[in-house]
Amino acid sequence: MKQRPALTPLAAAALVALLPLSSLQALAQTAAEPAPAAEPSPAAEKKSGQLQTVTVTAERRAANIQKTGISMQAVSGAEITEQGLSSGAEILKNVSNVEVQGAARGNVIAIRGIGSDLPPGMGESAVSTNYDGVYNFRAEMNTLGLFDLDRVEVLRGPQGTLYGRNAAAGAVNYVTRDPVLGRSDGRASLELGSQRLVRGEAGFNLPLGETVALRVSGAAISRDGYLSDGFNDAQASGARVKVLFKPNGDFRLLVGGERIHLGGKGPGFIPQANWNDEDTRLQSAVNPTTPGLEKVGYQSYDATKLWAQADWNLGFGVLTVLPAYQSGEGIVYRKWDASRPAGSEEQYNADPKNARQKSAEVRLAAPGSSAVQWVVGAYWYDMLNEQSCLLSAEACAGSLGTRDTTVSKAAFGQVSVPVAAGTRLVGGLRHTKDHKTAVDGSVGDWSSTDGKVGVEYDLGPAAMLYLTYATAYRPGGFNTLPGNSGTFDAEKLKSLELGIKSRWMDNRLQFNGAVFRYDYRDYQAIDFAFTSAGLYAQFLNVPKQTIQGVEAETQLLLPGSAGKLRASFTYLDATLGDLTQTNFDLTKATLKGNPLPHAPKLTVKAGYELPIDFASGSSLTLRGDVRHTTKQYVSITENADTLQPAYTQIDLLANYRSPDDKWGINFYVKNVTDYVPKVANFVGSTMVGAPRTYGVVVNTRF
Repeated sequence: MKQRPALTPLAAAALVALLPLSSLQALAQTAAEPAPAAEPSPAAEKKSGQLQTVTVTAERRAANIQKTGISMQAVSGAEITEQGLSSGAEILKNVSNVEVQGAARGNVIAIRGIGSDLPPGMGESAVSTNYDGVYNFRAEMNTLGLFDLDRVEVLRGPQGTLYGRNAAAGAVNYVTRDPVLGRSDGRASLELGSQRLVRGEAGFNLPLGETVALRVSGAAISRDGYLSDGFNDAQASGARVKVLFKPNGDFRLLVGGERIHLGGKGPGFIPQANWNDEDTRLQSAVNPTTPGLEKVGYQSYDATKLWAQADWNLGFGVLTVLPAYQSGEGIVYRKWDASRPAGSEEQYNADPKNARQKSAEVRLAAPGSSAVQWVVGAYWYDMLNEQSCLLSAEACAGSLGTRDTTVSKAAFGQVSVPVAAGTRLVGGLRHTKDHKTAVDGSVGDWSSTDGKVGVEYDLGPAAMLYLTYATAYRPGGFNTLPGNSGTFDAEKLKSLELGIKSRWMDNRLQFNGAVFRYDYRDYQAIDFAFTSAGLYAQFLNVPKQTIQGVEAETQLLLPGSAGKLRASFTYLDATLGDLTQTNFDLTKATLKGNPLPHAPKLTVKAGYELPIDFASGSSLTLRGDVRHTTKQYVSITENADTLQPAYTQIDLLANYRSPDDKWGINFYVKNVTDYVPKVANFVGSTMVGAPRTYGVVVNTRF
């Protein structure tokens, strides 16, 4: 089959970054409001002498992150732009107790050792990934290079009450910028870097009368592959339109549409033996009979998202209605690579052939000024996912591939009640029903009632303790690999967590920490191997796992112009239960007592920012980040090939801002030590992370 015509991200990047503004600004019909305060930055913190306030919507309402009784971090849109963070993996790399590792499509996010190790379309991640409040089960969005972001929120620990059945490990919320009434402005950036990287991004805010505003944004990226066969590249583009209608102070309607395209070659593999030699960690396998054949391949994925959010202040509460529709289709073609079994010279998959997701959420919440904060709601979700085949055409032998559907319904509520000065009790409950079908006619139903109880106690105006007991679940599913069948059951998780949120020294020192313990039952695992008898794949539930750990995060704004320090420390003890796996010779190996995959025992992350002011009014901020991660397995198939040893990476950045703060230029070097980690392993073939990269980002606000 002929390759589909690819978009031209390079041309799109230039167009997005350099789009003239005069014609767009002519649409403005009202006088612009005064410019809002700048996003949190080293310059703003230095001017105020205090750490900046970060507002999040983790509990379905706007709140100070330091007043939210959840272990969480937020990454600002300004930070993402300035550092040239062009993927979900890069955005989350400095967040504590989060590991982002490779997958055939997109990335696997694991929080506190829990993510997903099942093939695409057969299992669901335990991390709820949401874009502008809408859950998305496909992982490709993480590979595009998320654009026009306001912030990214990472919630650690089970969030089963407000986020539902796939939030046993936590939630990641990507929040894009909304239109603003009465103001015409925008921002744009252009990034150039190693591997012939070109990335452009822009967003424009346009008032259309006194009650309507429009925001148009887009991005495109073009980068050569890291691997010798051209794979692990980046060729993508996307556009988003949001319209805000706000006729008065009591009603707000936001309507959005988005389209993304992924092209290029996509993720690639190298032989494990090449990774064992640090000089060949970017060297792909060479076809033994036809050298060069391994370079033949491409991917094409297109996705559309339509959604709306209506908020209506009824006086006694705020009614929110959030419907959404998403669809996607893709193709993966490879002539040959080392991940194919012997004799499989060609792979052509519709991956996905058809992915479609419909959802709707209705919430009624207390006004923000109410002493008692409460929210009740209902959720409906309808998903279809079809793939032509997960393996090569020869291995599938005419199989129909996979086709699975899910219909989920839930009702939920949560309340926070002050019981004494500085003391609040928190309670929540959610009941979920899931109905699934598979291509072989299998039908399954799962249901669960989950919730949380907790107490929050203010140690002072800028410090609070919280203690939370919470439960969550992930529904079961089916084994639809060729020649296999059967059902695996739902996971259940119980969590006890004690945490602190605090600021000290006149808002110059921040310390947040948590200790937690999980009872993790019926972990969904796969026993997968190419054995002497052929493909072997069985899904199973591992009865009982124990996970416990400690998190500590701190920020310190140093006196005068000495800058800011950031540091985090996490300890994670995540132990597998009674899991047995099959070897090539059909012998069995027990993994009982081994650590869970994606669960390093210890991680230490630290950073330093030094702002330097010049007499002209311009400024320069120097930033360095270091991350050290101890050894971890990158696959549920735990052996020497899937073990990633301990490693350290360092990033450096210099950010210059103009005297009027309207434009800036940033120089960066990522992974200074040029250490290439393995991020996934599939029966002897390894996926790797990025080598050392460097670049420059020019950005402007107008």
